[in-house]
Amino acid sequence: MIGPLKSEYFNALGTPKPGHPFNLIDDYRFNLVSQYIKPGSVLDIGVYFGDFLKLVRRNGHQILGTEVNQERVNFANQLLGDKVVRLDFQNGNLLSFADQSVENVVCTEVIEHVPDDRLAISELCRVANRRVIITVPFDENIKSTLCVHCAQYTPNSGHLHSYNFDSFEALVPSEWTVQKQLTFGNHILASLIRHFHLPRARFLMPLVHFLEIFLPGRKRWLLVILSKQAS
Repeated sequence: MIGPLKSEYFNALGTPKPGHPFNLIDDYRFNLVSQYIKPGSVLDIGVYFGDFLKLVRRNGHQILGTEVNQERVNFANQLLGDKVVRLDFQNGNLLSFADQSVENVVCTEVIEHVPDDRLAISELCRVANRRVIITVPFDENIKSTLCVHCAQYTPNSGHLHSYNFDSFEALVPSEWTVQKQLTFGNHILASLIRHFHLPRARFLMPLVHFLEIFLPGRKRWLLVILSKQAS
C-alpha cells in the first residue's frame, strides 16, 4: 500500500481542472445520490465545483464540505457564496469534525484516491450520525504509467483501488452495515450525451433515467449506502 501523501502533493493540485466539463450524466449522478440522503445536515467530501452541495442546499439541507488544499477551499467557498468548505480529508483523516457531528456524509469518487481506504471509510462513519453514501468507479482495471520525473509507475487518474460488490463488507466498521449497492452510469448513455451535446437540463432527467435502465452495457460507477446498525 502507498504511504500517506505529503502536503506538497495536495498543494500542487491547485484548483479543479476537469478534463471534460460536467454534463447531464453528472447531474443524473448527483440527483441519484441525493435520493438516499436522510433529513439533516450533509457533508460533501471533495466539493470540487460545488454542484452537489448546490443541489442539496436547494433541497433544504444544511451543507458542509471539504477540500484538500486552501486554494480549493477558497475556490469552492467563492462558488457557493458561503464559508462552508474546510481544509480537511488529506489522506482520509477528518480532523476538524467531531464524532457523529453530521447527519449525512457523502463521498463521491474520492475514496479510490486515498492510500488507506479503510481509514478513510472509518472516518466517514465516525463523523456521520445516520448515513454514509459513497460512489467509486466500478470494477476498474487500474493502469499505471512510468513517470519520467520520479522513475516510478504512477496509477492513471490517481486511482489506487478498484471496487466491486464484494469490496465494502470488509472495509466498513463493525457498527455499520452495507445497506444497499447499485451500479449506474451506462457507458453507452454517457457517449450519446457527449456526442449529441445534450444540455444539463432538469427536464431531461426522466429520459436519462429511462435509458439508464434499458440500455445494454456495463455501468461506470458503484453506489454504496452505509447505515449504522441499531444498538
